[in-house]
Amino acid sequence: MLDCMIDRSVRVLLIDGQVEDSHWIEELLADIEQERFGGGWMHGIEMFHLQRLADALSLLEASSAGEQFDLVLLNPSLPDSSGLHTFLRVQAREPEIPVVILADQDDQNLALSMIRAGAQDFLAKTELEARSLARSLRLAIERGLILSNLRNLCWRDERTGIANRHGFTTLAEQGLALAGRFSKAAAVLVVELEGLDEIALSYGKEEEELALIEAGELVRGIVEPPDAAGRIGRNRFAVFMIPVGARDVPLLQSLLSMRLLRLTHSKVNRSSLKPRIEAAWRHPGENTNVADLVHSALQMLCENKRSQLKAGKANDFSTSLANSAGRHL
Repeated sequence: MLDCMIDRSVRVLLIDGQVEDSHWIEELLADIEQERFGGGWMHGIEMFHLQRLADALSLLEASSAGEQFDLVLLNPSLPDSSGLHTFLRVQAREPEIPVVILADQDDQNLALSMIRAGAQDFLAKTELEARSLARSLRLAIERGLILSNLRNLCWRDERTGIANRHGFTTLAEQGLALAGRFSKAAAVLVVELEGLDEIALSYGKEEEELALIEAGELVRGIVEPPDAAGRIGRNRFAVFMIPVGARDVPLLQSLLSMRLLRLTHSKVNRSSLKPRIEAAWRHPGENTNVADLVHSALQMLCENKRSQLKAGKANDFSTSLANSAGRHL
């Protein structure tokens, strides 16, 4: 986690139709502000409360030219809006402000849909206390800073435009933490492009770079928050995902393979390009980090290549024997 320090008060916009609950949230924020749970990473908290989505959207639109909020606490059930639609409208109005969902009840289906749509966290009021709220506030603000840095090219691969290895690992670790909170499985897919050397030798470094740029675009276009994609090596990319079902990972592998076949459709001959994809899982309850998952997927790639190489040599030997036998008949 980043050592995030806020040199002014953290400005929180609470959008919640229940006035009594807003007073309770304000008390929890006061506890955090007094550093009982804040850990000294900020100088205070300013909370602004609105009950209706329409009023909040108007305020966010007006604040874009002046005072900015650091975070939005959003109850998806409001007098004038409800469900995922509530979050999507807030996100559309101010996509760079991190949003933490503060729901009346614990609903895992709603939680996953919100997080997949881009919310930083999901908290149920039935289980809320100052410590969990403080943790969520810090996580959301730090993740927002990570995304902001990526937009500013701090952790972006200069050649392909997607996250570099460090940026990918940081974002994927945040996603892994979310998966752990909801007792969900997570997976990392590693994509390796074979044949880049042949393209560079035959057509030059510019064609090699163009193939990498196109591959980065194809890999990036397949993920949605909280999933992440990045370039982790010269000819390797990685995708982190929180699958809904067991078939999601093999389906994504197939989809990635089909997309990457587009790389061979070029003015130059790219028939040497062969994408290889392997996935590593972290099941609920396991203590595995992103680096371990990437390493496991790379090991499987290497083992599969060795197996294919052995099979190829065996086929060549069989063919040689058959040809030799044919000559002696």
